[in-house]
Amino acid sequence: MAATSEDLQSRIAHFQKLQEKNRDSMLNSISIQFRHMAQGGDGTAASEGEIRQQYYPTWSTKDFQTVCSVMGWVYTGERLYDIFGSQQ
Repeated sequence: MAATSEDLQSRIAHFQKLQEKNRDSMLNSISIQFRHMAQGGDGTAASEGEIRQQYYPTWSTKDFQTVCSVMGWVYTGERLYDIFGSQQ
Protein backbone atom coordinates (compact mmCIF):
# COMPACT_ATOMS: atom_id res chain seq x y z
CA MET A 1 0.00 0.00 0.00
CA ALA A 2 0.92 3.62 -0.26
CA ALA A 3 -0.17 6.94 1.12
CA THR A 4 -2.79 8.86 -0.81
CA SER A 5 -1.79 12.12 -2.44
CA GLU A 6 -4.06 13.85 0.08
CA ASP A 7 -2.11 12.22 2.94
CA LEU A 8 1.19 13.39 1.48
CA GLN A 9 -0.05 16.92 0.79
CA SER A 10 -1.56 17.22 4.26
CA ARG A 11 1.61 16.06 6.01
CA ILE A 12 3.82 18.34 3.91
CA ALA A 13 1.52 21.33 4.57
CA HIS A 14 1.62 20.59 8.31
CA PHE A 15 5.43 20.42 8.33
CA GLN A 16 5.66 23.65 6.33
CA LYS A 17 3.46 25.38 8.90
CA LEU A 18 5.78 24.13 11.64
CA GLN A 19 8.66 25.69 9.71
CA GLU A 20 6.83 29.00 9.49
CA LYS A 21 6.25 28.91 13.25
CA ASN A 22 9.96 28.14 13.89
CA ARG A 23 9.18 24.85 15.64
CA ASP A 24 12.77 23.74 15.04
CA SER A 25 13.01 21.17 17.83
CA MET A 26 9.86 19.39 16.72
CA LEU A 27 10.89 19.53 13.06
CA ASN A 28 14.32 18.13 13.88
CA SER A 29 12.71 15.10 15.50
CA ILE A 30 10.27 14.70 12.61
CA SER A 31 13.03 15.00 10.02
CA ILE A 32 15.05 12.28 11.75
CA GLN A 33 12.00 10.01 11.81
CA PHE A 34 11.11 10.66 8.17
CA ARG A 35 14.68 10.35 6.91
CA HIS A 36 15.00 7.01 8.75
CA MET A 37 11.72 5.79 7.26
CA ALA A 38 12.83 7.04 3.80
CA GLN A 39 15.78 4.66 4.23
CA GLY A 40 13.37 1.79 4.94
CA GLY A 41 13.56 2.06 8.73
CA ASP A 42 10.75 2.24 11.26
CA GLY A 43 11.37 5.77 12.53
CA THR A 44 13.07 4.71 15.76
CA ALA A 45 16.19 6.74 14.90
CA ALA A 46 14.62 9.65 16.81
CA SER A 47 14.30 7.35 19.86
CA GLU A 48 10.55 7.99 20.06
CA GLY A 49 9.21 4.53 19.23
CA GLU A 50 8.18 2.80 16.04
CA ILE A 51 6.56 5.77 14.35
CA ARG A 52 6.05 4.04 11.00
CA GLN A 53 3.98 1.13 12.28
CA GLN A 54 1.96 3.25 14.70
CA TYR A 55 1.18 6.33 12.60
CA TYR A 56 1.96 5.49 8.97
CA PRO A 57 1.14 1.79 8.49
CA THR A 58 0.03 2.21 4.87
CA TRP A 59 2.92 4.42 3.75
CA SER A 60 5.65 3.06 1.51
CA THR A 61 9.33 3.95 1.72
CA LYS A 62 8.84 6.01 -1.44
CA ASP A 63 6.14 8.07 0.33
CA PHE A 64 8.63 9.06 3.02
CA GLN A 65 11.21 9.82 0.33
CA THR A 66 8.70 12.13 -1.36
CA VAL A 67 8.07 14.08 1.85
CA CYS A 68 11.80 14.31 2.55
CA SER A 69 12.50 15.58 -0.97
CA VAL A 70 9.83 18.28 -0.74
CA MET A 71 10.99 19.34 2.73
CA GLY A 72 14.67 19.34 1.75
CA TRP A 73 15.57 16.58 4.21
CA VAL A 74 18.46 14.52 2.85
CA TYR A 75 17.88 10.83 3.45
CA THR A 76 20.62 9.38 1.26
CA GLY A 77 24.10 8.62 2.49
CA GLU A 78 24.86 7.45 5.99
CA ARG A 79 22.28 5.10 7.47
CA LEU A 80 20.33 6.50 10.43
CA TYR A 81 19.71 4.26 13.42
CA ASP A 82 18.27 4.25 16.92
CA ILE A 83 21.15 4.98 19.29
CA PHE A 84 19.38 2.85 21.90
CA GLY A 85 18.60 -0.17 19.80
CA SER A 86 18.02 -1.42 16.31
CA GLN A 87 19.41 -0.36 12.96
CA GLN A 88 16.23 -0.95 10.98
